[in-house]
Amino acid sequence: MKQAILAAFVILSLAQCNQEKREVAPSVAKLAGTWQLLGPDSTYATTLVFALDTANPPNDIIHFSAAGKAAVNTYNGFLSAAVDGLMIFTSVGSTKIAGPPAAMQFEQLYLASLREVVRFELPTDSQLRLLHGGEKPGILVYKRVQ
Repeated sequence: MKQAILAAFVILSLAQCNQEKREVAPSVAKLAGTWQLLGPDSTYATTLVFALDTANPPNDIIHFSAAGKAAVNTYNGFLSAAVDGLMIFTSVGSTKIAGPPAAMQFEQLYLASLREVVRFELPTDSQLRLLHGGEKPGILVYKRVQ
């Protein structure tokens, strides 16, 4: 399923290569900024920072770079988001610093959840919800901090 969504993103991106540059839709532009994880577990000060990927101009699919701090390690990645709420992380990587077992388990589950994100929702300007599948489907809830 995730591969089919990625293929659709790629096809739409290629189809629009020759069209004029467009502005980022306001509903997607609101993703840019710094977010702090509220749930399902906020034991660790986990952040997620979205920045527009200026190397890939916006079309119907908007590209972002992502970075943040999880329980022990920092992480980064790239993602694509669409006006209709579809979202897919095309890569997620992290530093490899070891920590307490509970923190490492939290971090592994968190990064696995990011890799499986399929949709985003912005119920308010200060709340972000990332819906994900995978072994433990669920919702990551964030609040805007910047």
